[in-house]
Amino acid sequence: MKQIISIIILSLIFSNSYSQRFDSKFDTLIASFGTRVGPFYEDSLRIPEIYTGKDFSIRLAENALDLRLESKILLNPSSDDHFPLSYSVIYDDHLISLFKPGNFICYRLEDFSRNTELEKSLNKKKFKRHSIIDNNLHAQTKFGFWNVYSGNKWKKANRIPNPEKFKSHLYYDSEFIVFSDCNGEWGGTLYFYHRPTKETYYTSATCANTVTRDKNGFKVLSHLGHGFGFADIKQIVEPTKLPKLKDFKGDKRSINAIGNSDTTNVAKEIFDFFGIQIFSTFPLSGKEHFIIHWQEMTFLAEINGTEILIVHPLFNSDLYTHDPITKNYKSGEVLINLDHYGSGLEREISMILVKGNKMTKIEWKEKH
Repeated sequence: MKQIISIIILSLIFSNSYSQRFDSKFDTLIASFGTRVGPFYEDSLRIPEIYTGKDFSIRLAENALDLRLESKILLNPSSDDHFPLSYSVIYDDHLISLFKPGNFICYRLEDFSRNTELEKSLNKKKFKRHSIIDNNLHAQTKFGFWNVYSGNKWKKANRIPNPEKFKSHLYYDSEFIVFSDCNGEWGGTLYFYHRPTKETYYTSATCANTVTRDKNGFKVLSHLGHGFGFADIKQIVEPTKLPKLKDFKGDKRSINAIGNSDTTNVAKEIFDFFGIQIFSTFPLSGKEHFIIHWQEMTFLAEINGTEILIVHPLFNSDLYTHDPITKNYKSGEVLINLDHYGSGLEREISMILVKGNKMTKIEWKEKH
């Protein structure tokens, strides 16, 4: 009831100075900020400025992006275990998910109907983890061996890195396969497996959720919710100048992440924001966009230097995740896998699928 009253009051306050100039899609988001950051009074909230701090500022776009939003709830029909064993992937126009005791469930992207014939073909073996590498579906057996699905059957996969712990491969191309692990407040590690030499290089990343590559090298987005939260982007031009994993001394292993021992300064900081979390970055409408969590709300924004420009309120919710992963697929989709420790521990409980100007929130079992 208090939140409803606050929204009504703020709507009245903004009726003259706000609604005539700015997209009404932002009303609920701004009202939410008001009840948390304020309470704001008419003379203290200066739309479009939302926040100005030491590390960054937040401003509201005049118009929200033209996005189509949908929500889907999917069920695992084969067991009482509601959440997948590993992060779902996109393969051959399907959403491919893996559930206990190691069976695949396949949903068509066009309408989210099940493809039971594909499931039968994939489920001739049982697996504990799966991923997409070289645009092919890979899966790992309980003994740690990787298989690749080819010609409607599973074959042994060669030259796939086999890390101790990770959620999914973050990036691949003909030269590198990139993956990571996260030790929370004790740091995280980003690994670059160099395919020509089979060497693995590493650096610090707490905790990496998105890796992209362009003519300027790799960009790595990381975030952590510990304390007040923080987010950063690092640029790595030449990963082969990072320390080699094989040279890491085993007796140095502790609760701290291996990546903390990288002292090469090869990874250059682009930004480092305190008091905010950035769950994902991906291209949309020809620009790089970010899913940002701030003041208990999650929204879509652009970042220019230290300025954050809110361009869409997304689902007008406090959508939260601890260790997400974003992948850009060659077929044009972006899939953002979301976990939530309080709901499914470290397992995927939902996803956001981006294709064109459509964003679909896909949830397992129930809304959260």
